[in-house]
Amino acid sequence: MSKEILEQLKTSLLELDMEATLKAANSAVKGEGTTTAQDAVNAVSDALQVVGKRFQTGEWFLSELVYAGEIATEVMKLLSPLMKADSSKSLGTVVVGTVAGDIHDLGKNIFINYARSAGFNVIDLGVDVPVPKFVNAVKEHKPLALGISCLLTSTDKEIGRVIEELKRQKIRGSVKVIIGGAALTEGFARSAGVDAFVPDAVTGTDIVRKWSASQ
Repeated sequence: MSKEILEQLKTSLLELDMEATLKAANSAVKGEGTTTAQDAVNAVSDALQVVGKRFQTGEWFLSELVYAGEIATEVMKLLSPLMKADSSKSLGTVVVGTVAGDIHDLGKNIFINYARSAGFNVIDLGVDVPVPKFVNAVKEHKPLALGISCLLTSTDKEIGRVIEELKRQKIRGSVKVIIGGAALTEGFARSAGVDAFVPDAVTGTDIVRKWSASQ
C-alpha cells in the first residue's frame, strides 16, 4: 500500500491534479501503510525533477511549471509539521531574496516552492532587499546557500555589492551564493564572484541539493 500511495502522489502531481495529489499526501500523513512524511517529500521531489526536465526540454511551459510548484507547496503544508518533528530531515537552510530596486518575485517564488518541496528550510527575504538585509540574514541563519534574484539590468550591480559586503565582514566563505533572473548570465556570475548561475528554479534546486550532499 505504501508504494501505491507514493506512486499516486507522483503520478497525480505530474498530471497536475491538485485534488488527487492532496488526497495521496493525506494518506501519507495519516500513516497508511508504512509511508513516512520523508517518503512523501522524496516522492514530490522526484516528481518535480521530472517537471523540471519537461520544462527544460520545452515539453511543458511556464504556466505548468508554476502550477506544479503550487501543488507541491500545498502538499508541503501537510507534510511540513511532520518533518519539523525531526529537524535532521532538513537538507539545510537557504536564504532567498530579490535585490534592491527590483520587485519581481515570480522566479524567486517558484524556486522557493521547489526548494522547500525538496526538503530545504527556506528563508524568504522578499523583494527590494538591501545589501545589509542579505548579509544580516546570512549571519543570523547561517545558511548553506544564499539565493539572489535579479530581473532588471539596472539593478544587477547589487549582487556585486552583496558579495563585497560578505567579504568585508569575512563571512563569504561560509555560504554558497547562487543567482538567477532574466538580467543575469553565466559570464556575469563569473565576474561577480558567485558560486553558481541558474537559468531556472529546478536547476537551482538541483545545484543546492548537490551542495547539501557534499557537506
